Amino acid sequence: MELLAALAGSFFLYKTNAAKISKQLVGFLWITFIVEVIAAYAPIAYFSDYKYFSFVKDTVFEDHKWLYNMYSLFSAVFLTYYFHQHLRNIKWKLILQVTLIAFSVAAIINLIFSGVFFVSDAQFTLLIGTLILIMSIIMFYFELLQSDLLLQLKRILPMYISVGVMVFSLCVTPVDIFSEYFSEGNDSFVVLRNNVYLYTNIFMYTTFIIGFIICSKEKTSY
Repeated sequence: MELLAALAGSFFLYKTNAAKISKQLVGFLWITFIVEVIAAYAPIAYFSDYKYFSFVKDTVFEDHKWLYNMYSLFSAVFLTYYFHQHLRNIKWKLILQVTLIAFSVAAIINLIFSGVFFVSDAQFTLLIGTLILIMSIIMFYFELLQSDLLLQLKRILPMYISVGVMVFSLCVTPVDIFSEYFSEGNDSFVVLRNNVYLYTNIFMYTTFIIGFIICSKEKTSY
């Protein structure tokens, strides 16, 4: 689904005179796909009994938490920045910008000194990053309600992105917060976590793909 979304985004760029932020969004989707491909080394190593990628066994890189902790921060910052770029209220943009900078600094410090970087999900990044991201989406929605763009929602790409991201964040973050229970001994939580990730990913990237396809019919993207 991530690959299809990235390809749909590339098609959108090919068909339209896309804004710079839309190009950055497509770049973000390709980075996401690349991160997932790289992160596959951990399960491949584990389930092959370290026949493959044996050099990571008994090292801090045995798990891919380190990669996803960096990506979680990058993702929260970029997506918040994406909606920040679509705001027109100068005061709101400034508040969001200052909040985003403060969060980035605090999250980096947390990753360095909390000891979670290699061993578990960074709860601070997940929780605060999600709250700031949702705040940026709410600001975006509020501005839409005050504009004439409500009549053109079908042709507004950020609308599709916001729906997908909002549903994904609200469903996945609570599960991630309790990620320490994700173990072989807790089958119920394992099944729940896997299903939440599966269906929310399908929903989010399907929403992205639909948005790219519909908006590719416009000569200039919003």
